[in-house]
Amino acid sequence: MENLPQIHHGGAPAPAWPTAVAPQRPRAEFEGQAPGMGPDFRFILRVLMSHKWLIAFIVVTVTTLAAFGVSLLQDKYTSEALLLADSRQVRIVSEAEQVLGSLSAEDATIASELEILRSQQVLSRVVEDLNLTEHPEFNPPRAADTEAPLIERSVALGHDLVRSVWGDAAPPGFIAFLLNHGDQLVRDHHAREAHAALGPDRILERIKRNLDVAIVGRSRVIQVRFTARDPQLAQQVVDSVVRHYMGTRQQMDRELSTGAVAWLEDRIQVLREEAAAADQKVEEARFSAGLLRGGTGMMAQNELEQARMRLAQAAADRARLVAQANSIESNTASGGSSIASPVVAQLRATVAALSGEMAQLSRQYGPKHPRVVELQARLNEASSRLSSETRREIAGVREAANVAVAQEKALQDMITKLESSYQTMSQQAVPLRTLEAEAQAKRQLLDSLLARLEEVTAQQDNRAFPSGVKLVSPPQVPGEPSGPFRILLLVAAFIGSVVLSVFTVFLLELLQRRVRTPETIRRILGVGGVHIVPHHTTKGMAGGLYQVFQRHPFSLFSESMRSLFRNHLANLGPVGSIAVTSARPSDGKTSMSLAVAQVASQAGRRVVVVDTDFRRSRLNTLFNLSAEKGLSDWIGGEASLDEIVHVSDEVPFAMVPAGRLMSSTLDRFNVDSLVHLMAGLSPRYDLVIFDTAPALAVSDARIVCGAASRVLFVTRWGHTTASDLQAVADLGPIDHEKFVCVMTDVNLKKAAAQGYDTPYNSYVATRKYYGDPTSLRTAP
Repeated sequence: MENLPQIHHGGAPAPAWPTAVAPQRPRAEFEGQAPGMGPDFRFILRVLMSHKWLIAFIVVTVTTLAAFGVSLLQDKYTSEALLLADSRQVRIVSEAEQVLGSLSAEDATIASELEILRSQQVLSRVVEDLNLTEHPEFNPPRAADTEAPLIERSVALGHDLVRSVWGDAAPPGFIAFLLNHGDQLVRDHHAREAHAALGPDRILERIKRNLDVAIVGRSRVIQVRFTARDPQLAQQVVDSVVRHYMGTRQQMDRELSTGAVAWLEDRIQVLREEAAAADQKVEEARFSAGLLRGGTGMMAQNELEQARMRLAQAAADRARLVAQANSIESNTASGGSSIASPVVAQLRATVAALSGEMAQLSRQYGPKHPRVVELQARLNEASSRLSSETRREIAGVREAANVAVAQEKALQDMITKLESSYQTMSQQAVPLRTLEAEAQAKRQLLDSLLARLEEVTAQQDNRAFPSGVKLVSPPQVPGEPSGPFRILLLVAAFIGSVVLSVFTVFLLELLQRRVRTPETIRRILGVGGVHIVPHHTTKGMAGGLYQVFQRHPFSLFSESMRSLFRNHLANLGPVGSIAVTSARPSDGKTSMSLAVAQVASQAGRRVVVVDTDFRRSRLNTLFNLSAEKGLSDWIGGEASLDEIVHVSDEVPFAMVPAGRLMSSTLDRFNVDSLVHLMAGLSPRYDLVIFDTAPALAVSDARIVCGAASRVLFVTRWGHTTASDLQAVADLGPIDHEKFVCVMTDVNLKKAAAQGYDTPYNSYVATRKYYGDPTSLRTAP
């Protein structure tokens, strides 16, 4: 909306709605809860307290209906039996597993027993045994009126109530729809009952729904329970299920055992033939390879290992002897001696003695002395014998080294031949070992099947049921009903009704988003303050709030009106104008206009109230001015200013009614016409109050607000919604200097009791101050 010019008393133009856009509140946000914050528990309690009667109605209604429905439920009885399953003896798998003796995991084995208990075969036998197709609980006859289902009786009761209220006339559409829907439900119920009587399938479904088969904890105990309205029937069904389960289990075991024996005999015959053929192939392969039965390969391997050990010893001996020969030759060449022969040692001692004696005699007698010559001859002979003996010893050591080298080479040649022979033998023994392993496996499997045949034959001869499953506790006739749990159902219904009522309350709060705090108005419209006008009963006062001010001048309402006028509306200059508007109809703007006029008049101001709501004029109705000329007649030029101003003995202010609704008047209604109107009224009145149309309904209110000195925006506590305020904020910027917001019809007692913040909390302290006019010191 484009900004409309505002006309002050001095005629200067100004914008109509504010110079700054107010911060907009998120539309999904609850009233009274700041965005981005956690749950406001005071707000939640406030909402619940404000709808406590609705919550009580929903809780009482739902709980009563639940109690009525629970009272119609019939008692049910449960009988149970306990079975002990021995997983080590149970054989409920297949013939192959029965033959091989393989056992599944304990949990899987017991789970198989549960499936057998719930199987179609067992339950069908139960139906035939107990003749449940004729039992009234599973295939009931057509019910009498007193035994009709709840839905049928409810629909019949609804038809009776409709006939008692409307007679033969047609009920309202919604009630007729409900009755037709109920009739359709009854027909569907009868069709289902008729279909259930056609065969045993429905009976089996009911048995399965009421039959509970489960494992007790983590034990091997199986619990079989059945619930029925007849305690005898509950015991009979459990007993029949257990008996037929045992019979089915024994029959299956016998069939498996018979099939296992036949399968074993055939398989054993085939394995015998295959084992004999495998042994024949082994003998033929051994004979063709030239291998002896048992140990031939092992002997060849041992011989090869011994030869390798001898080769290692010969290599060590050869290395030692060669090193010894080389050492002796090296020491002999260098003049040393490393020969350990006693002959060589004796000769060396003789040579050393003769050399010493000859050296002594040579110094004493000289080299030519006969004694010296004789010793020289003996020394030469001894040295010659020593050299000869040394050469002989060296030749012996060298010969031993050559023998060791030859022996090592011979062992190496023998090992090479043995390895070649062993490799050939191993290649020939591979297929032989394969044939031997195959023949041994067939013999082992044959022995296992022979042992299993003996075991299965023994079990077939003595196949008693208790070996696999034992009946621990037989079913008994229950003496006490097992359900329904009426108290728990009522508690659940009560809790559900509370949840439903709370959900309904918050859903209504979310949809309505009623304004009940000044903070909501400040946040959406961006105004600085909101004036609170408390609720005051107008019972017996046809004129509304202005009569409250006349009759109860010392009430809290009157004081709040005085405060509103003094703080916001008094200082408008010699001649001022106030536009009273609201977002939507029924917010109390007309009552507020008359109340402000009453306050201003009693304060000594000359006041005239101008009704600019051409479509829904309230002044015409309150003061019987419908036949009088009004503002529309003056705008259309059909009446003078004096003719449209009216006075009444009931109020101290003058009034200008809206007049007739004419299209020409709406077209000519603008700021200039209002300026001329105020100029004509200013000599006789110093305050003009405009009672405008709702701001969101038509554009007339924005025209008046643009021409007035003050805009009094009225919101009604618990009636105006946050969406209305948001729509007003979206109209355009608001001039905060002349915009005054007031919240009317505030029930302070209710607001304080529901936990709203100030100024509501001050009601507890102020109600005694204003509440008893007889105690006030008034003038006589």
